[in-house]
Order: sequence, then C-alpha cells, then structure tokens
Amino acid sequence: MNISRQIAGYLKSRELVLVSFETCTAGAFTAALAELPGAAVSLDIGIVVHTARALAAWPDAKAETDANESINEARARAVAEALLKQRAGQANVALASLGWLAPGDASSSTPVAHCFAWACRDRGEVVSASETVLFSGRRAEVRRSIARRALLGLPRFVDSVFARERAG
Repeated sequence: MNISRQIAGYLKSRELVLVSFETCTAGAFTAALAELPGAAVSLDIGIVVHTARALAAWPDAKAETDANESINEARARAVAEALLKQRAGQANVALASLGWLAPGDASSSTPVAHCFAWACRDRGEVVSASETVLFSGRRAEVRRSIARRALLGLPRFVDSVFARERAG
C-alpha cells in the first residue's frame, strides 16, 4: 500500500479533512492525496509557497522568530494553527511543511533542516505539535523524504491527541 492511499484511508476513516501548507515540496503531498478517487472528502486546500518573502508575508502566521531565520518550529506551528483557524468548518486537521533546499544543481547533497507541524481541534481548542528533521541526499530524494515524513507524521500526531483525550 502506498503512503498516499494509507493516509487518505486514515483521514476518511476518522472523518478528517486536511488543509496543508508546503514550501520546498511544491505541493507533492497534496498532489499525492488529490490524485486519489474521492479526495475531496478528506482534502480541503493545499497551499504552496516558493520563497522566503512569500512565507514572511503569509497572513496570520506570524511567529516570534529570529530576524535571520524564517524557518523554525514556532513558525511551522503558527502556520498550521492559522490554516486550521482560517478553514474552521471546512477542515479539522492541518499540516505545515517548511524548509528550503540549498540552491544548486539536482545532484547536490547539502543537508537541509526542515520543520513540520501538525494541528487539529481538541475539545474546541487548536492543538499542535512540531519537529525539525535534517535531510540529506539529492534534491529529488530529499523532496520525497520530506513529503513522506510530513504525511506519516499526521496519523502519529492525531492519534496522540485522541489518545490523550480518551485518557483525560
């Protein structure tokens, strides 16, 4: 079973609707989900941002960050939470994937840090989690790895929130 089918099934079985925000993957995980039959049931909107300037201008996603660092976990969580709030009533889970690949040719293997954040509603409140992962390899491999990590992190996050809800 491929990852997009697995995640689409997960979303559908839990009646979750996803909104996503991607930087260097150019919409890879949103496209992977959108290609599946019935995607509209569990996919609301996917946003792709290609530049740091566009990310900095993104409304409602301002996080306290170092002036020289536009990519960090606080920013990723702010983006995911803002998306979920903006799409209230349309989506109930959000995924933000922020990071930039080093400029260069496709064979470059410069390591790159990438921040992920997932958000959902829990007892009427938006909760989120984030992580930073270092990736290395060729550009195409890194982009695939980032998309894979973003998608596979979604059920891990949502299940942890629901488990906490059942326990509390």
